Amino acid sequence: MTVSWKMACISLCLMSLFACENDMQAIMRLDQKAAVTEEGTKIESYYSQMGKVRAKLTAPTMKRYLERPAYVEFNNGLKVLSYNDSLTVESTVTARYGKYFENDDNVFLRDSVVVINREGKRLDCNELNWDSKRGKFYSNKNVRISTPTDTIYGTGLESNQDFSNYNIINPQGQVMVQDSTLQ
Repeated sequence: MTVSWKMACISLCLMSLFACENDMQAIMRLDQKAAVTEEGTKIESYYSQMGKVRAKLTAPTMKRYLERPAYVEFNNGLKVLSYNDSLTVESTVTARYGKYFENDDNVFLRDSVVVINREGKRLDCNELNWDSKRGKFYSNKNVRISTPTDTIYGTGLESNQDFSNYNIINPQGQVMVQDSTLQ
């Protein structure tokens, strides 16, 4: 072996020892951060209760964050179909953004939120919260409710989850009232 070959081997060994430094804490933090996020595309999820399908959720994308508080985010919109016991659609909910908080079973929807029930009543708003434990929708933002005969505007809303019974907190607009003495 020549002297230049020995020098090249020694130089290579020295460079490999000092050229790269791995901070194990930094690597573990990076790995831990990647492990607390799950992502999915073309989402189709069913929710069942006591062996019966209650809802179907579809969304183009989903991100689930496992750090506390755990939540699932739908950045590209979502659609939820709610079913009754005979699997008839009770209501349809769509929004461009949704966030599901896993610990308390609450859902926050925003941006072009639309709820339509089987009676044809339609709710349009920019923000809506759903408390699944109480089975209630609520909002403190502007809302518009359209029925086959009326359109009612207002600020604030509370409703059951199939949107068959609702209360607008500060209603505005004209409402057609049926006279019970005419029947």
